[in-house]
Amino acid sequence: MGTVRDHYDSFLGPVYSWILGDFDSAYRKNVELFASLKLTPGPGAIAVDLGCGPGCQSLPLAELGYDVLALDFCQELLDELAGRSRDLNINAVCADILDFGRYLPRPPELIVCMGDTLVHLPDGAAVEALIDDIAKALMPGGVFIYAIRDYVDQVPEGADRFIPIRANDEQIFTCFLDYKDDVVHVHDVLYRKVDGDWMMRVSDYLKLRLDTAKINKQVEGLGLVCTDRLNLDGLITVVIRKPE
Repeated sequence: MGTVRDHYDSFLGPVYSWILGDFDSAYRKNVELFASLKLTPGPGAIAVDLGCGPGCQSLPLAELGYDVLALDFCQELLDELAGRSRDLNINAVCADILDFGRYLPRPPELIVCMGDTLVHLPDGAAVEALIDDIAKALMPGGVFIYAIRDYVDQVPEGADRFIPIRANDEQIFTCFLDYKDDVVHVHDVLYRKVDGDWMMRVSDYLKLRLDTAKINKQVEGLGLVCTDRLNLDGLITVVIRKPE
């Protein structure tokens, strides 16, 4: 089994936007989310998008007026973001999200880590370190938004561990989930038709089973305040503010 980065570079990256289904729909949902949160960037305000992928968060944030620092370890997805960014102020960087502080010119007003990105970190210690760095980096009054799937309270069994993702006449994508104590062992399966025959590729990696209650307790211990908890498209989305 390779690393999460290996999985994205060699397997998932080229089909990520396809399995997402409709980029425009995902983009519009974030437009609506950010509007509902009444995000109003000040002049020159920085927003950091950790695990930005093809830009579902970065684009609406830039359109709101943020200078966006977008980080992802998959260059293929960053190339897709660049193709969509037009003249928007987005600095796309291929890097580990744990190193985001190296690329900050000044404290950000907003940091987002969405799309189940946190669970891709190597272990709980890395998650805690990232949360610490986010709390320190945010300017007073700044906002942190994270989103993760619930891998703690809802544990599928039997056939429910096999999940169809997307299919057409040329390719089929499914995944199989194997739950362990602290991680989910994910097996992604891609069937692709080549010269009339179906060919199968399988790649696997680990996701952390993170508990939002534990994350929120750490955040509050750092002096930040959890203001909203939303359930959006199967993701638990938490909004956190740093006091002025």
